[in-house]
Amino acid sequence: MFLSKDDLKLAFGIDLEIAGFYVDRKVPEGNAYWKGRKLYVNTMPAYIFMPIYTDLLFRCGIPKKDLLKESFIGLAEAIMHSAAVQEFEGRPLQQHFEESLELAQKGSVNPFLLGNLSHYFQKDSQKTELELGTPFRSLNRADAYLCALCALDFSPQLAQDLIDAWYALITFYLITDDLEDIRSDLQDGSENIAIETGLSDAAASRIENMIVDAYSKMEKLNPVMANRMDHKRQTLDVKGILRSFHTK
Repeated sequence: MFLSKDDLKLAFGIDLEIAGFYVDRKVPEGNAYWKGRKLYVNTMPAYIFMPIYTDLLFRCGIPKKDLLKESFIGLAEAIMHSAAVQEFEGRPLQQHFEESLELAQKGSVNPFLLGNLSHYFQKDSQKTELELGTPFRSLNRADAYLCALCALDFSPQLAQDLIDAWYALITFYLITDDLEDIRSDLQDGSENIAIETGLSDAAASRIENMIVDAYSKMEKLNPVMANRMDHKRQTLDVKGILRSFHTK
């Protein structure tokens, strides 16, 4: 489905210039993430999250001109290519993390963030000065995208705000995606928050609380996006979904 910059502004609260940039951008040639796609952005979370997160970075204080530079966008696209190759070829997730770090190192202007991400992906949390990751592996699987931020120059004081904005957005999207994919993920052993937390009523309550927490954080950043999240929260029967997988 084609989206205009006005659609992105009205439906997701994205700045018009940022929205127009993504709508007009051509699909990167040879990039596995966009393989077979004619549009750079559509309504699928896997593609819409990029302009939404870029807008969140702008709201947090990153200059718009920096967010629309090829150094940032190109790095993000290279990371997504790595993610697609990892998924399609069944490579270990850790390999994708390491590839993304290597990509970031080539053009990093942010040694503080790069160092923290290196420690995080190498599971050396004692050396990490930033709060990275969630308690759930399944909700951390997209974190390689944070390597794209290494192309942006910002203060260490701002870094945590940008990371918090990431988790507010990606936690919501990964949870809603996982709830739709429980059956297929059970079959092929893929990461899934519902499976990881146990498919129980207690797990459902925990997932519901995570959605509420993500919504509360998003409300302070982008009320339009937060409203979409709240609508989904109120119409999503997490307990019912998980109970359908209970053994009798």
